[in-house]
Amino acid sequence: MKLQRTLAFTQRALAQFRHDRRTLAFILLMPLLMILIFGYTFGGDVQNVTVNLVNNDEGIPPTGLDTAPFPMGLHLGELVIDTFDNDTLILYTLEEPELAKQEVDKGKVWAAIIFPENFTETFRSYMLFTDLSARPIVEVYLDGSNPTIAGAVLKTVQQAIQTVLSDLAIQLNQTQVDIPIQLSASYAYGGGDIRFIDYFAPGVICFAIMMVTIMITIILFVNERRNGTLQRLLVSPASEADIVIGYALAFSVIGIFQSIVVLLAAILLFGITIVGNVLLALLVVLLLAFGHQGLGILLSAGARNELQAIQFIPLILFPSILLAGLFWPIESIPSYLQPLSYLIPLRYGIDAERSIMLRGWGIGEIWIDIVILIVFSLLTLGGSILLLKRRK
Repeated sequence: MKLQRTLAFTQRALAQFRHDRRTLAFILLMPLLMILIFGYTFGGDVQNVTVNLVNNDEGIPPTGLDTAPFPMGLHLGELVIDTFDNDTLILYTLEEPELAKQEVDKGKVWAAIIFPENFTETFRSYMLFTDLSARPIVEVYLDGSNPTIAGAVLKTVQQAIQTVLSDLAIQLNQTQVDIPIQLSASYAYGGGDIRFIDYFAPGVICFAIMMVTIMITIILFVNERRNGTLQRLLVSPASEADIVIGYALAFSVIGIFQSIVVLLAAILLFGITIVGNVLLALLVVLLLAFGHQGLGILLSAGARNELQAIQFIPLILFPSILLAGLFWPIESIPSYLQPLSYLIPLRYGIDAERSIMLRGWGIGEIWIDIVILIVFSLLTLGGSILLLKRRK
């Protein structure tokens, strides 16, 4: 090996980057972009969880008697509510427990926290008579389809109860164990036994379809354009719509087979149960494949070769991974970044798949996600057809 010859190859390789400044910028700036995105989104605490609050607790009025446990009166429900972490929970006050629960069933809020009318009175009775059968109960009705959010809600309520009990124990000169408040949790979906893999699997299916479709489409169209294949197709009797829709159907078929493989692996290896309609879940996958195939064609127009084409892939994948709720809830993303998630189609695919697989929802509940995915597909595929017409 001659040093001079080796250095000549080194110089040649570096010269390529000098003439391709976009690739050089990509190499230098992409690691910075990745660390910024991961740093601001990864491992954040769950925040801004929407919760219905029903506080029917009537409290107890002041007695003025020094011998009574609470001569100045007590409203235990308000004490617990005032102790809630306002960064974690966004509270919407309602009066009817059933209405609060119905909104959980419909997916409008993540939980309903209910304090009964006799909450404080039951607490006082326990303190006076040590009646173990009469313990004050806080009811929490949860959407358990997202175990991270459900856990955050329960943790927030439990911490608030523990804080209030500690303060009361000091006032009453008793141990905290002697003045318990019972937390009763029930679930609209999941029954509290949903595992992380159950929550994670629908997102993995959507992400796999998106990643494979957009990668293959970008690289394939750049390669066919460079080899002249695309130009020959454009001068053939086939229309631009025939070409685009044909490719879209091909990738959709591949995506469906991928989804079937992933679903079977999830069911057989990890014991995942699909509550909803499997065909509806496959329809969501089909729409994702359509839309990202069109996006891949649009992005391929800005690339002269495969190397430049690959540069687009991280720009699509990383925001989708981090901002679409794939690994962690969107509620754990900083609030100033959360609006960006509405611009990412993968978010709607993941939301629809999880609603189908975990909640058992039908098209009547996820129609908004379906419409958004259809619009995304029409825009990207329509843009791809117009792009090919322009090239022709």
